[in-house]
Amino acid sequence: MEKVMFLGMGAIGASFAAQLKDGGVTPVVLCDEKRKSRYSKDGFIVNNKHYDFEYILPSDTHYTADIIFLAVKHHHLKESVEQMKNFIDADTIIVSLMNGIDSEMIIGKHYGMNHIVHAYVIAIDAVREKNIINFEDNGQIVFGNSNGIEDTKTDFIKHLFNKTGITYKISDEISKKLWWKFMVNVGLNQVSSILNASYGVFTRSNDALELTKLAMKEVIELSKAMNINLDESAIDQYISVLNNLAPEGITSMLQDVRAKRKTEVEMLSGQVIEFGKKYGVDTPVNNILYKMIRTIEFTNEEK
Repeated sequence: MEKVMFLGMGAIGASFAAQLKDGGVTPVVLCDEKRKSRYSKDGFIVNNKHYDFEYILPSDTHYTADIIFLAVKHHHLKESVEQMKNFIDADTIIVSLMNGIDSEMIIGKHYGMNHIVHAYVIAIDAVREKNIINFEDNGQIVFGNSNGIEDTKTDFIKHLFNKTGITYKISDEISKKLWWKFMVNVGLNQVSSILNASYGVFTRSNDALELTKLAMKEVIELSKAMNINLDESAIDQYISVLNNLAPEGITSMLQDVRAKRKTEVEMLSGQVIEFGKKYGVDTPVNNILYKMIRTIEFTNEEK
């Protein structure tokens, strides 16, 4: 039996943990004492179905994972990396389902890049409120090695997903694909959180859509400066995905804003601004988005 671990039981983590359990593989969930108490009491309600998992603490030593999926917020990543140490051996695979483009490097510096398979999630409209998660689209996990070559790690993931029915795609250019997802998050997540807008707004309002494109074009220019080389067709691909999302669905960043939680703005526009300074690319749109979202966070903290 495959030994699967999850860190992070937000909308993405809980959605895929539930899908794995439905497919016959029950993951364990690594969490702290406070979360373990809450999770054990309440469980998770995913699409109106109750799920319980085994919850283990960072101090436990009885379990070694075949694969660990990280679905935590970026500002919890360093803490989560430390919490994983008792559950990793030479063959453990680590897969980040997080937004952004640097989580794999942070994990790899700690445990070695040989453990890493790069991945991202697309086409999922999961929304979480407390322990209740709902989605219409199961989503897809795109994964691959940075060298584009399949190996025993990607074979293991493919077998796991085939067994459990997880929708997936293997990419031989995962680094470029991760930058595409980063571009989408920089535009859609940030603008949606400022406008308080669901996915449907961006399919109906040209003004909202154009705002996302302006932010995304700065990522495209950065990618050219960094030899990743996205082009304008990346935006067309984004629109195609957007048109297939549930109109009432909302981004993870807007969910954070509505719940008055810390957002991931530092690893979106903050990262764009930092790269822009380093590579001589102007990023005026993301400069504005960063200040607006930080102001929203500030006012949420005051309430």
